[in-house]
Amino acid sequence: MLTLSSWRARFDRLTDTSEVAEQVDGSISGYLTNKRIGWYVHRGDLVVPESVDNDMALVVDGDMIVHGFLDDYVSDVGLLVVLGDLVVRDLVSWGSVYVAGDLRAEGVVYGYYNDYTFEVAGKVHARALVLDDKDSDYRTGELEAEIDSYSPTKKQYRTARDIFVPEVYDDGVERARRGKLPRLDRPSYHLVCSRLHEGLPLFQ
Repeated sequence: MLTLSSWRARFDRLTDTSEVAEQVDGSISGYLTNKRIGWYVHRGDLVVPESVDNDMALVVDGDMIVHGFLDDYVSDVGLLVVLGDLVVRDLVSWGSVYVAGDLRAEGVVYGYYNDYTFEVAGKVHARALVLDDKDSDYRTGELEAEIDSYSPTKKQYRTARDIFVPEVYDDGVERARRGKLPRLDRPSYHLVCSRLHEGLPLFQ
């Protein structure tokens, strides 16, 4: 799996983040103005040919296209600002993601953990959007299933359960052995991440 820090030579140090902070809305601006965070910038569109571990603080001044999945909590907590569109196969985020345009995923977008943020100024298009205790601000695009961060409904849980494999639920395998569906709950962030890294399917 590629780490973005291994591409550090392709990026410039962003010593003055004020211009970027003025272009974005929301909580991400606080991270951009935090002097303890060393930000880098990629000028123009960034194309990543495989799955990637974002282990740094990066601004992409254009679109970002990942031919695989993006995970920002493998070797370090990543912070990502994309000033265009973000296109991925799947996205699992413990850290912070800000997208000024649209976020488009073929599969899952999963935002987890409340110390960081998930913000999309455009729309989120994905097979499933799952948020769990995540400070978030986004607009809904084309989604088969959506589980919101703090007040999901039983209908949201059922719709997600209809498309995910049982193995992404904490009790899914055990209940499947007894011919039962998983209990109504979110898919497990940790199980989703494990299956992505092992190349196993998330959806039925």
